[in-house]
Amino acid sequence: MDKLIITNCAADCSMYPEVRPSIEKSDALADAVEKAWRAGAAIAHIHAPPADQALWTSHTRAIRECCGVLIQYGISIQSVEQRRAVVKNKPDMISVALGAHNLSFVGRDLMMLHPRAELAELMRICRDNGIKPEFEICALGDLWLLDDLAQQGLVEAPFVLTLFFGRPGGSWSPATMKELLHRVDALPEKSVYSASVTGPRHLTLETLSVLSGGHVRVGTEDEPYLKPGQLGDNAAHVSRISAIAQSLGRETASVAEARAMLGMPA
Repeated sequence: MDKLIITNCAADCSMYPEVRPSIEKSDALADAVEKAWRAGAAIAHIHAPPADQALWTSHTRAIRECCGVLIQYGISIQSVEQRRAVVKNKPDMISVALGAHNLSFVGRDLMMLHPRAELAELMRICRDNGIKPEFEICALGDLWLLDDLAQQGLVEAPFVLTLFFGRPGGSWSPATMKELLHRVDALPEKSVYSASVTGPRHLTLETLSVLSGGHVRVGTEDEPYLKPGQLGDNAAHVSRISAIAQSLGRETASVAEARAMLGMPA
């Protein structure tokens, strides 16, 4: 079994109003990312406001000054033009929402469509800038759109996928072992998948992903609680799943090893 790639989603969580933001500034974010990288994370999934090009640049520079983690840009609801602007920072990866997003967050609802023409243009942006797309899979129907992009020759294997469970809103799917295995069974060949789970079942599904040959995305954006009532910083979430994986005989991938597994050039 391949080594485990840990993605650290280092962002403040919008789903728990009682959890106060703490890593909005670049220096705080870079510190959190570096600690998670030292704990075993190969990828840092980060955010800034969609149109704030200066903050995307500041975040990226601060992280690269302190560690060699792979930088994955989140905010998959950005417009194509906003994406075209932020990729000038040369992130290693960007998140791409497949299908229509109907996401519910505390205090705000987001409804953003990504038609096929827009997805195709995002793939061209990735190709032209040497960026690996990471596809967000909230339901099986999203895989049709991935196949459509592949049939057009706009994306090549290995496909990097993040499978979401327990997120509120129209993208919700049950955070159950049966649902994870059902979705994994439908993935195309040469897929590299990670589980991202919100809610109290997160550790169960993360561990199942480790056991089933998948990877994990953990951190304060997806689920800030280590267990009910106990918050954990990004390094704590990464350290725990890394320790679980090692106890099950699965080592954690370095940045260089993650690059090779994801089909990214050195």
